[in-house]
Amino acid sequence: MAVNGMVKAVFLVGLVVAVMTAWGVVRTEGAISCNQVVSALTPCAGYLIGNAATPAAACCPAIKGLDSQIKATPDRQAVCNCLKNRATSFGVKLGKAANLPGLCKVTDINVPVNPNVDCSKIH
Repeated sequence: MAVNGMVKAVFLVGLVVAVMTAWGVVRTEGAISCNQVVSALTPCAGYLIGNAATPAAACCPAIKGLDSQIKATPDRQAVCNCLKNRATSFGVKLGKAANLPGLCKVTDINVPVNPNVDCSKIH
């Protein structure tokens, strides 16, 4: 009897969370993790940290792969937050990072790489 009550309670909590999410009460994070962003940028490291004049051959395909995963505002905000938090710790040259989307001809990943940016305003 107690197990049946527990199952009902778990179901009810799940239903409430689902409804709140659908109504926008619960904020969901971007579907893209910071690890995915960092992994996509790894082939670009030589360019981004200032050692290479142009991105490596594997850089743009990796960036395009990440770009294809960006579907909505939460994704762009997640990428922005990741870049904001990780760029300076990795020694990324901000000007080169800003040029990368244009060099790789991607559109959705085009978020500012700036430690002072308010990522909540990225749409």
